[in-house]
Amino acid sequence: MVILSTADFDAEVWTNKQHLAHGLARRADVAYVESFGLRAPRLTRADVARVRRRLSGGGAPSSSAQRDVAPTRVEVIRPRVVPFHGSRAVRALNRRLVDRLDVRGLEDAVLWTFSPLTYGLESRARAVVYHSVDLLHTQPGVPAAALLEAEADLVGRADRVLASSTGVAQHLRELGAPEVRLWENVADTDLYSSVHAVREPRAVFAGNLTPTKIDAELMLAVVERGVPLAVAGPVQIDGTSVPPALRAVLAHPGVTYLGTLRPPELALELARSTVGLIPYVQNPYTAGVFPLKVHEYLAAGLAVVATELPSLMSTERPGVATVSRTGYAAAVEQAVHAFDAAEAAERSRWAGAHSWGARIDQAEELLRGL
Repeated sequence: MVILSTADFDAEVWTNKQHLAHGLARRADVAYVESFGLRAPRLTRADVARVRRRLSGGGAPSSSAQRDVAPTRVEVIRPRVVPFHGSRAVRALNRRLVDRLDVRGLEDAVLWTFSPLTYGLESRARAVVYHSVDLLHTQPGVPAAALLEAEADLVGRADRVLASSTGVAQHLRELGAPEVRLWENVADTDLYSSVHAVREPRAVFAGNLTPTKIDAELMLAVVERGVPLAVAGPVQIDGTSVPPALRAVLAHPGVTYLGTLRPPELALELARSTVGLIPYVQNPYTAGVFPLKVHEYLAAGLAVVATELPSLMSTERPGVATVSRTGYAAAVEQAVHAFDAAEAAERSRWAGAHSWGARIDQAEELLRGL
């Protein structure tokens, strides 16, 4: 199997792509083709380091900077392409570069692509799965027209089309996908449900602190109501600058910034908390987001307070409250004080059905069907 990702395998925070590769590689050989770099690089420290690492070959990849994983049969391939995909001339050059990419066994394998821009890899594979987990064309700095053109072609070629949220599914149908399967994001629920600690009346946020997703002003409003807040996750992961509101959050005396944690460390911090925050902004990108942290929070027994994301409002989930921006901080304060251990246990049991173990079984069944 070959996975074409939109993220590097040893990224600080693992998402669907790395989890899928790691899970399937327990039973089969997996080639993991790292990101083509859909967003044009900027002159920032993070982007310059990323480009230098790719040009130098980057050395042997670690399993991840932040996790302990058992060795699996994952071969990591780091393609060298020009990350300015909006230019037709560059895309023509990149297609030639990808044609030369040594992906052993691709002709007899399934290509499972998270990227709409494949540069013809799908034409070399035995079968194709397109797994869309974001409305990528809405992100800043990406070549939206080129991505949409490639995506419209891909949904017509793919043998299976998967979407991580109702918003993404609707987008794919509008592009002409004949059938879209909804696979909402899951979590390592066994880990997050197994760690226990003395609860503190505090809120917690875990995830990438990305300005295009996170409403830092809402987090600030929460702590200014006297609610202690723990924050875990990387800053500037997408090369953007830190906005003033986020700086104010991280510097607030009521906030404990934990940095980027390994999963067992994060599980402990969630077990010490009572409410998990999903304070996302409302924009075209988040219209297609189903946050990975939903089932992590629930598995840890947390009550969840989220802004009104379409993906979370489409289905009722125990312990998840979707709240307007104006009422968000008050809802978090109320949830912190209303925490109930019996309800926490029920949330954790419910989340167990949304595990990576179950998702890998589902993926293997899909692959057998191909």
